[in-house]
Amino acid sequence: MSAKKFIAGIDFGTSKIRCLVFDINSNIIFSHSTLTPIIKHKSGFEYHPANEIWNSTKKILKLCFKDSIIQKGEIKSIACSSVGESGIPIDNKGKVLFDPMIWYDPITNNLKEKLLKKITRYKIYNHTGLNSNPFFSAYKILWIKKNKPKIYKKIFKWLSISDYISWKLTGVIATDYSQAMRTLLFNAKDKKWSNFMFNKTNINKNIMPEIMPTGSYLGIINPKLSKELNLNYSCVVGLGGHDHFVGTFGLNGYKNGKIIDSLGSSESITVNTNKFIKNKNLFNNNFISGVFVTPNRSNYYVVASILTSSLVIEWYKSLINIDKINKINKINKKNGVVKNIFTFPQFRYGHSPTKNMSNSRGALWGLDLMTTKEDIYVSIMECLCFDSKHGINFIIKNTGQKIKEILCSGGASRNKIWAQIRADVLNKPIKINRNAENVSLGTAIMGALAAKIYKDEYDVFQNIKLKNIKIRNNTKESKKYNKIFIEKYLPSIKKIDELNNIILDNN
Repeated sequence: MSAKKFIAGIDFGTSKIRCLVFDINSNIIFSHSTLTPIIKHKSGFEYHPANEIWNSTKKILKLCFKDSIIQKGEIKSIACSSVGESGIPIDNKGKVLFDPMIWYDPITNNLKEKLLKKITRYKIYNHTGLNSNPFFSAYKILWIKKNKPKIYKKIFKWLSISDYISWKLTGVIATDYSQAMRTLLFNAKDKKWSNFMFNKTNINKNIMPEIMPTGSYLGIINPKLSKELNLNYSCVVGLGGHDHFVGTFGLNGYKNGKIIDSLGSSESITVNTNKFIKNKNLFNNNFISGVFVTPNRSNYYVVASILTSSLVIEWYKSLINIDKINKINKINKKNGVVKNIFTFPQFRYGHSPTKNMSNSRGALWGLDLMTTKEDIYVSIMECLCFDSKHGINFIIKNTGQKIKEILCSGGASRNKIWAQIRADVLNKPIKINRNAENVSLGTAIMGALAAKIYKDEYDVFQNIKLKNIKIRNNTKESKKYNKIFIEKYLPSIKKIDELNNIILDNN
């Protein structure tokens, strides 16, 4: 009897490194994970120790290959995806020169302000499709150049974390378009590195890898590593990419009329467009426009970013010592914004649409002596959904896209209370993908494309049947929320930037 054919996807996330193994019909066979290593440096910034990243990945892979034997199968392909802005510089001998800063670390904010004295925010957007947030890779490279000049001079290549893991597996250095997008050094419209941005930043263009489509063939796991992993057959490694956009592909999300609302620590609302769209309204309100390239086609999108999404919910649960959502009782629709309790959940960054993405704080408004912890909990969920609605409405207005379907994914989509509120606030039925690990699935598909397990990306979704749960909105609740959204939320959210400027300037 021939061995069963499995495909695997490694997802390096903010909180976990995980590897999921699927059959070719997308059924999860088994998985292994570990906490993402994060260390806070005495100077203040947070980073992932590169050696621990690799050692943790190897341990997970060893367990996966061992379990595949138990399941009488072989993992024929693998790919890796990760957060996009963190990077690992290596020298020409493959030595790690500097551990990657955590993607959201604000330590680079001063460098952003310095660059904006040389080039306007709009020119950055016009060349890259991105806003000028300080967490993009270019600013991390500039930080190293300023603070660790000897290290900067030794940089041979700058690798995203997913590219670093792929390189360790195969010895091949490459990146995909979705990771290149997150550097602030890539021209999304022309689909190539931006000479303009390299000239303005004075970053050496040669340290950036070759760009290839996501799902490209990189090679097989090298013999020495195969022996270490107790792997006695060939496993193809394909090129992965940025977690949100690979996950969008895994949900067949690059289709016109479809919104993918990826719910995790941060929220990414991706609207597929049939061409590259950018304009001043999108720019002024901190939306990004980009491209995701697979072996068969180029997929364009506009994204609304809600960078403190379930992070705020987890913060609140921790604050009141509640570990599980179902331990909060007495949740009902009479709480929250109906009682004029509003949460502004921009705790670390602004949420698009906003004029001020990088300098923000959150707020709770409307509290009185009768306010309960349940009122605040519901308000947080409702106002996060108001932020989502605001972003979606803005994209529709400024791109002319017609929305036929909203598909939610990610670990936070499992929150049933939040999901129903989301459908009611958006005033549309929503679908919840039952596979909360869509990033791992999308990543595994990329490895399988590289291994020719699927003929092409169109063949993928002939084999994979997505399992979604439909949540219908309650018309009465939707009307109530829409009235509050128009009459209370929108006038209030316009004041957030002004209040932030007053408060933060005083500090």
